[in-house]
Amino acid sequence: MESHDLGLPRYEVKMVCAEIYLPDVRSWVRWHPDAFAEAYPPRRVNNLYFDTYEADCVSDNLVGVSERAKVRLRWYGTDHSAVRGMLELKHKLNQVGWKERCPVPETLDLTTISWAELRQCLVGYAEGILSVWLAHADQPVLINSYTREYYESADRQVRLTVDSDQVVYAQVTYTAPNLLSRSVVESQIVIEVKAGVALHRRVSNVLSSFPLRTERHSKYVSGVLDSLSFL
Repeated sequence: MESHDLGLPRYEVKMVCAEIYLPDVRSWVRWHPDAFAEAYPPRRVNNLYFDTYEADCVSDNLVGVSERAKVRLRWYGTDHSAVRGMLELKHKLNQVGWKERCPVPETLDLTTISWAELRQCLVGYAEGILSVWLAHADQPVLINSYTREYYESADRQVRLTVDSDQVVYAQVTYTAPNLLSRSVVESQIVIEVKAGVALHRRVSNVLSSFPLRTERHSKYVSGVLDSLSFL
């Protein structure tokens, strides 16, 4: 992988329901006409979100700005003392999303590092527009973690993920990563269907077999609204 990776745009649509329906969701996926099968073993996904002092990324989402972006550090697994992460700038234009990514080759111990040390480290590895964004939105706001299940249609044209068991840690009032004091958040499942931009009709057909409505949803924004009293 190159040090600066630009992901292909994808058409992305989400559905949300209460976590008690997880067995039903798995059944809907298993018996779907597009014959979805597991594409990758489930794993724990972790994100550290950065924003401006004014929470511009949150505000853009809430007022419905069609073109927006957010900066995050993403890593996998449950060991926060040996993190090999990826710095990402997630772009969104209506229902089309794409990412710009820079790997962070340094192993990070989020249980001991300070925010000042972490910012200095990430700035050193950020390139291009990621570097500009990280300088602008440099405030650690939220860490979330959830279990992601990965599925793919039989023809490998459509991907589907199921996210559950989310936990959220507010970061605004801390000088180092808070991984102990959880915020109280609503227990939800987020189902996302993704395909190439040209396959948006195909995505609509996939969605029609689910007894759920599609909706705009951001785990970051939901976590902020649930956990940060200043908003």
